Amino acid sequence: MLINSSTPPSFFKTPPGRQRPTFFFFSIPFQTPPRSPVPTMTESKEGHLNQPYYGPAIPPAQIPPHESHPPPGREFDAYSLICAFTRITTIFIIIIGLIVLALWLIYQPQSIKVFAETASLSTFNLSAAGNDSLLTYNVAVNFTFRNPNRKYSIYYERLDAQAFYGAYRIGSMVFPRIYQRRKDTMPVSMALEGRVVVASGDESVAGSYSRAKGEGFFNVRVKMYVVVRLKMVVVKSVKFKPDVDCDLWIPAPGNATSLAAGFARTKCDVNNFS
Repeated sequence: MLINSSTPPSFFKTPPGRQRPTFFFFSIPFQTPPRSPVPTMTESKEGHLNQPYYGPAIPPAQIPPHESHPPPGREFDAYSLICAFTRITTIFIIIIGLIVLALWLIYQPQSIKVFAETASLSTFNLSAAGNDSLLTYNVAVNFTFRNPNRKYSIYYERLDAQAFYGAYRIGSMVFPRIYQRRKDTMPVSMALEGRVVVASGDESVAGSYSRAKGEGFFNVRVKMYVVVRLKMVVVKSVKFKPDVDCDLWIPAPGNATSLAAGFARTKCDVNNFS
């Protein structure tokens, strides 16, 4: 509370007839006592630790034993499994390919051998049919297929035969699939019967027919279209497509001379085997 010295309070008023007393006011400075510094946390801990301890003995600190954890198991990874499978498969295919190539180079395959053993014409007549001519035929041919390879067996996946007289196809035959062992000879028989129309303007067929009938032998050409695969142990080769061409001279029916001479065994040409 501040007291104004110029206007004293009412209880300091002087009664009438008395001298007004004089008051002196002194200003005493007030000083704040110095504060002691607050100890820090580190100093507090040090001071606490520096104090004497009278409790039970503190056991020495124990170092925890080293814990050995087993390595985490490898999780299933589909991508890694596919990569490993692909790698193994590729290596296996390469090894098999190298083995097959080595065997192929060591044992070069030989072409099949085809022979026409016997051939006969029961009927082979050219007769007039209106403005055209009609060729009636009945042909039988016995072939043999020889596999000369010692290491390869043969799969005949396709075997088609077609017979021609001049430019006219007189018949065709499709054989079933055949398996032939190594160093083996197998018989294949073909029998064709039918009629074919010969154009009236084609004098070449009529001329060749008359000439061949006089000579006693008709020329019949047989072409075979073959698709084969070779097999060694369990490995099959690629497909081969050889062409078999047989040029046959068959005795004319009713000609005693040619029938007495008989049919000569004929070797067929085999092309494009390898």
